[in-house]
Amino acid sequence: MAREVYPDREFIKFSQSYVLVRVFQDTDPQGNRLARRYGIDGFPTLILLDSSGREVDRILGFRSAEELMEDIKSAFRSDGRITL
Repeated sequence: MAREVYPDREFIKFSQSYVLVRVFQDTDPQGNRLARRYGIDGFPTLILLDSSGREVDRILGFRSAEELMEDIKSAFRSDGRITL
């Protein structure tokens, strides 16, 4: 996803409405700790948190830029706390 999705112009524009943090389990200092904390056992795993840090949804596996944007929008619409 780092090569196919994140550089996509539409995804870049879309992502400006969110705070995105990318963590690699094997290379980031807190990677293993965060993977254990959130029970991540497959990659890629995207965890969507609301502004209070509560998990709203998880997205497992590769998505195209278009699919990922729709999944993120859907997760926050169904939560009822954030609408864009």
